[in-house]
Amino acid sequence: MEFSLLVLAIDREIFAGQAIALCVPAETGVLEVLAGHTPLVAKLKEGDIVITTKTGEKTKFPIAGGVLEVKPEGVAALVKF
Repeated sequence: MEFSLLVLAIDREIFAGQAIALCVPAETGVLEVLAGHTPLVAKLKEGDIVITTKTGEKTKFPIAGGVLEVKPEGVAALVKF
C-alpha cells in the first residue's frame, strides 16, 4: 500500500508523491512509516531520510533535523540541511 508523502525544506520541495515506506531519524530512534501508520508528530534529528517508492526505488538524503507529521490523509516532513 502507498501513502501520500511531502518532504519540504525551507526553500524548496524535496519530494512530493506516493511512497510505500519512509525511514527517518527521530529523537526517539529511527521511525519507519508505512501506509496506515498511527498519526503522530515527531522531532527529527541529524541523519538520513530514506524514501521507498512503489517500484522499489530508494531515495536517501542527509538532514540536520526537522519535524515529521503523520496523518490519515498523508505524511509531511519539514527538514533542514
